[in-house]
Amino acid sequence: MTTDFWQDFDLKIALDDVLRGQGADPEIVRTRRPALIQAAERALAEGGRRLRPVALVRELDVVELRHERLILADGSALTGQLVARHLGGSMRIAAALCTIGFALEIEVTRTMGENPILALALDGLGNAAVELIGQEVCSRIGGWAETKGLQASTPLSPGSPGWPVEIGQPQIFSLLETSQAGIQITAGGMMYPQKSISFVVGIGTGVSQTEPCELCSLKDVCRYSHD
Repeated sequence: MTTDFWQDFDLKIALDDVLRGQGADPEIVRTRRPALIQAAERALAEGGRRLRPVALVRELDVVELRHERLILADGSALTGQLVARHLGGSMRIAAALCTIGFALEIEVTRTMGENPILALALDGLGNAAVELIGQEVCSRIGGWAETKGLQASTPLSPGSPGWPVEIGQPQIFSLLETSQAGIQITAGGMMYPQKSISFVVGIGTGVSQTEPCELCSLKDVCRYSHD
């Protein structure tokens, strides 16, 4: 099994990214919570050196779709109603794991007792960083697909309605050499380091392309969703 190991990320993280990573609205924070702005600025200045961005990516041909099981060329399968609906038209899939490592996570824990506002800003930095890594990985997969005259689907992550974490997460991990990045999974599907994400992208001529929010279990209550 061969897994591509990517470390060449140049993350451009803005102040607003850190605020959104904390679940805050940047416009409101700027008018009402100057202390959060100062903490976010400090997090950007001090936390960046603790980011260890890594992505593992593996592409596999799709053999067939059979009874909500997407059978892959190595004999493994991705299963579930959402998998069948969202990835069923794919010729290939790309499975990905992204992380920023443990260093920032350790710093958040260390800082929480003495400066909780800064700790939350550092945590927001981590959220923003891993999201940007995921976006960059999707962009690279999409660019490769275009060179072959194909399309890449919207990424599908475990935890989306119809693909529970306890089912989807082990399936993705089984496709990748996760020891390369030091990413581990618990029996319940939680990843360590915690600032890690996993997803699958379909590649083909008729793949499903939709807004990522439509695949999210929080779409009806998320404060950042748009009508």
